Amino acid sequence: MNFIPKAILALICGVALSFAQAPYDIWVLIFPCFGVFYYLYASLNSKRTIFTLSFLFSLGYFIASLNWIGNALLVEGNEFKWVWPLAVIALPCLLGLFTALYLTINHILFRNTALPKFFGFCVFLAFSEWVRGYAFTGFPWNLYGYASAANLNIAQSLSLIGPYGLTLLTIFWGASAGLLLNKTKHSYSYSVIVIALVTLATAYTYGAVRLSLNPTQYNEAYRFHLIQPNIAQAEKWEDKYLIRNFESHVVLSNQERDERLKHIYIWSETAVPPILLNSRDTNNRIQAVLKDNAILLAGTLTAEATEDKFKPAYYNALSLWDKNNNGTRKYAKTHLVPFGEYIPFQNLIPLKTVTQFNGFARGNGPETHKIERYPSFTSAICYEIIFPHKQVNASQPRPDYILTITNDGWYGDSAGPRQHFRQARFRAIEQGIPVVRAANTGISGVIDPVGRIIAKSNLLKIQTIEAKLPKHLSSNLPIYARLGDILFLILCMTTLVTSATITRRSGL
Repeated sequence: MNFIPKAILALICGVALSFAQAPYDIWVLIFPCFGVFYYLYASLNSKRTIFTLSFLFSLGYFIASLNWIGNALLVEGNEFKWVWPLAVIALPCLLGLFTALYLTINHILFRNTALPKFFGFCVFLAFSEWVRGYAFTGFPWNLYGYASAANLNIAQSLSLIGPYGLTLLTIFWGASAGLLLNKTKHSYSYSVIVIALVTLATAYTYGAVRLSLNPTQYNEAYRFHLIQPNIAQAEKWEDKYLIRNFESHVVLSNQERDERLKHIYIWSETAVPPILLNSRDTNNRIQAVLKDNAILLAGTLTAEATEDKFKPAYYNALSLWDKNNNGTRKYAKTHLVPFGEYIPFQNLIPLKTVTQFNGFARGNGPETHKIERYPSFTSAICYEIIFPHKQVNASQPRPDYILTITNDGWYGDSAGPRQHFRQARFRAIEQGIPVVRAANTGISGVIDPVGRIIAKSNLLKIQTIEAKLPKHLSSNLPIYARLGDILFLILCMTTLVTSATITRRSGL
């Protein structure tokens, strides 16, 4: 087989692997997709063909799994519609460079040693995912490891080694299938396949045991009310709709409830715009809903004066309403979306953000918020929930739950909102803390500390979700919550050193 058919096959494998992600969740695709890709990779000898093949595999994967990002540019009235082709192609191309670069480095280092080249393929591909999770502010969306995490038992490994460690295992499990495709098998092939099967079975069993040992327990004193008004993105910021949009939240909140309990109302990202935030009428309407046994945590867009009175600082924030507070800001989003909430190097790139604001100011990072007589929480607004190990401040008391609010109205009925909800689920498993999620439209819900979905809304539906608060794993802090990515990096180094040592001794 010459290079062109191999390149096309690699592209097809990348596209097929995207179906292991939400909403399809066909996680067993890791075996044919990574297996065939490694078989093709191992058959090449030049740096140029290795780079091209790896880039095409990754390009197919990211175009197929992230094409929904372009929907944000197609919202009615958006002046950046012309950028749609660039957005759909440019980001996958950029992400593909990480895969191509690190797999080429592996080829350069281990081209003449079969066993280290195989394990190097697994390690360097996983390490490329770790790098893209941090480089240029990071974009750890649809990590390769999330393919196998579609299975909730296997996903429990996130509590030990996190998403990058599970990415390493996922690639190893899948690529080992490629060893069966070689006509002349190396002496180590069957040993590697056995190790892959044993580690896969171990991960699955560990997950099953962890789930059985941690049944969902609830704090019965509280009820969440997740408000999903399903406001179309084209109408969210239109002046003539602002009052109507606010009233839709009030109406959905003003429903019958058990007055013996304490209630926590959650409104989604930017539910209250600046023009209404400090209004007496707004506060009166909210207080009429809350009364004495409820609080409201709502997404707000706050503006603060700066030295330039014509350019206020905007904050994508979360604010509190209770009997003592009327729209007090508790948290401001820290990890902002490039080109959506700010323009990188704006002095050199004089563009508007996609959100049409002059750019948001950053908050001060995660914090455990305590409210008298109510459970504590930490916040993640929209995009922030995709970053592993970034939702909880380790120097502060662990919160009772992670609150994430979002507006997925930009992306319509696509894979995007479903993938976004899935990543919130992973954060619960990693931290052993329940996640509460409210979306303007998208998927709202409550997830227990091992990833079980307790309550869930439908996409593009007007709904109020009432749910109990699951208890966090207070006596069983996950290893990943303690150590972060340290174990992954140790696992990478150990794998490379061990395979190189075996090769030196046995001549593989």
